[in-house]
Amino acid sequence: MELYLIRHGQSTNNAGLPHVADPPLSDLGRQQAHYVGKALQREGISHLYCSPMLRALQTAEIIGGILSLAPHVYTGLHEWDGIWEESVGRFGVTLPGLTRSEMKEVCPNVVLPQDVTDEGWLFDQWENVELMLQRADQNATNFVAHLEATHAETDERIAAISHGAFLSTLIGTFFGIPPNDDSDRFEHQNAAISKIRRATRGMQLRYLNRISHLAPRDMITK
Repeated sequence: MELYLIRHGQSTNNAGLPHVADPPLSDLGRQQAHYVGKALQREGISHLYCSPMLRALQTAEIIGGILSLAPHVYTGLHEWDGIWEESVGRFGVTLPGLTRSEMKEVCPNVVLPQDVTDEGWLFDQWENVELMLQRADQNATNFVAHLEATHAETDERIAAISHGAFLSTLIGTFFGIPPNDDSDRFEHQNAAISKIRRATRGMQLRYLNRISHLAPRDMITK
């Protein structure tokens, strides 16, 4: 199994526009996603996972279109802090996120799990940073276990679209590194790609935060 980990393209929040709880891609972010799809076009990707958050789903819709793949939402790929209203504080109120019908509007061929409901998908409240990090660690552990159960004994090439902080946690989980609160331990810029290979000698990090597919240089953002 080879796994390509992709951070979503630039969101409107990343671009410095007024904060919204579940931001869409900016125009530049959509261009970045297109460049990712083109970069992966000859890699033989057979399965595409994505976070349920809007910017990741939009990124997946663009990449999936280029690769002729239907994105599969895996809710545990969401960002550390989920979806929150800035006006009531970082951990004041967690919003439920996109509903099944709203996800289908964004990406008509998306494959949805049962935990995406008609009311949304995120119903946990973050009471403090410690609990948030524990949940992120558990989500990463669960996704690794899912990959091991579903794809590990194959030669498949899998892609997963997620978020900067969560991808850092996920890479640490693959290599047995204890989690911490450093969201940039394994940095990912917008639309960056990292590659992990499961070999007979164990996991190999083939490259991290690759952005060479983003050209010219003004396409590179954080």
